[in-house]
Amino acid sequence: MSSRTRPKNLSPKTRKKEDDDYGETGKKWSSRSNSGTGRSVYWRHILLMLISWGLLINYYERSVVKRAMNNCQWGRWEDWPEQAEAHRVGLFADPQIMDAYSYPGRPRFVNYLTSLIVDHYHKRNWKFVHYYLKPDTTFFLGDLFDGGRYWEDDYWIEEYKRFNKIFPKRPFSKTVMSIPGNHDIGFGNDIIEKSLNRFKTYFGEPSSYLDVGNHTFVLLDTISLSDRVNPNVASAPKEFLDNFAQESHPLPRILLSHVPLYRDPQKQVCGDKRESKNPFPLQQGDQYQTVIDADLSQDVLAKVQPKILFSGDDHDYCHISHSYLSDGISKTAEEITVKSCAMNMGINRPAIQLLSLHNDPDSFTEKTYQTNICYMPDPFKPVKMYILMLILSAGWLGYMHFFPRSFNRSVASRMGKTSRAVDSSLPMPVSASHKLESDINSQYRVKEEISIISLMINAGISLVLVLLVFAYFYSSV
Repeated sequence: MSSRTRPKNLSPKTRKKEDDDYGETGKKWSSRSNSGTGRSVYWRHILLMLISWGLLINYYERSVVKRAMNNCQWGRWEDWPEQAEAHRVGLFADPQIMDAYSYPGRPRFVNYLTSLIVDHYHKRNWKFVHYYLKPDTTFFLGDLFDGGRYWEDDYWIEEYKRFNKIFPKRPFSKTVMSIPGNHDIGFGNDIIEKSLNRFKTYFGEPSSYLDVGNHTFVLLDTISLSDRVNPNVASAPKEFLDNFAQESHPLPRILLSHVPLYRDPQKQVCGDKRESKNPFPLQQGDQYQTVIDADLSQDVLAKVQPKILFSGDDHDYCHISHSYLSDGISKTAEEITVKSCAMNMGINRPAIQLLSLHNDPDSFTEKTYQTNICYMPDPFKPVKMYILMLILSAGWLGYMHFFPRSFNRSVASRMGKTSRAVDSSLPMPVSASHKLESDINSQYRVKEEISIISLMINAGISLVLVLLVFAYFYSSV
């Protein structure tokens, strides 16, 4: 039968036109494709990308954090008798929450984005530490703020509120934040007295002691103690130190200070847990000094007589031993400089220090504490993976819209295939040699025309949805 005598709707040209109208899915292009306008919205591709983003974000914002907490579980490193009830302490050093002036050379938007990421890192880790590790007591070792010593009251109070939103006090757990850092009040002779008094008003007395877990924690403002000019600043920690030395404190003592005590870096080596391979620095400059003066350090050790002391400020880990004389007797005390818990302090692996206390009055055990470093999740790998995923997503959308025929042939044809029934009672046209390609179709086929408008629409929708996923994970901690 010639083509002139065939029914009109069965002519090859008509059938080909219908195939074009229906596309490879066997269905007419729906209104969401808008084939006449070139503004196709490819919801299946957007959904695939959204699921991929959701899985990636969930992995780094939840699964990786849980794994880090599990690696720090007390039972993994504590070595107390089976029935021992230890008091567990978490030590957080140098959170130093960034402010609008932390990086003055950067564009405002970059500073805002950095602050958002850093705050989230703090807030998430704080929540997971308390949920999974449940410390009975938590101490901060100073440098709560980055530029707090210079802020005016109005700005400082807003940052104080922000700090407490990032690190809210948890029920059934004691949190102590009263140790100031040089970023909070300044250092030594250059301490800003107004900033010191403000810090004291909101966070409590900088030099004090409290009994926790059958141990006496001595919180000492060694920064103010280092002021040799202004008696209004130095008198309070000196008086506290003298009074403490004269009083009876039978429990083992643990000293907390922001700035580390003096040491000889060539002889007192920090150990292999320190990231930097250089000796511990002995430096001083504008509003900072890396160690307390040697004479003050010996005086502090002799009057407090701690079993161990913890410090911050350096941002990196350091574990050494001090020797000192007390009443003519030579004694030793360990010092651990705790790593910063912040991701923007120049170290690769932020951490906190865990301290387990067990001082049984009926036991003659000499060592009543155990301590372990607890690494927080890698702060930079997620950022790198998110950037990589962004590049892959942009590449996927670009390939779809700039090379649609190649995309349909190489990618869409392998995804979501569907079969379209063929009327076998009628003779097939010569073009039936392409039956397998035309009858096995994909729901992921895209229009075979280049459309910048369509690219912008699909990219915009994808971006908004991905940002909503991030917003969910950031707001749910």
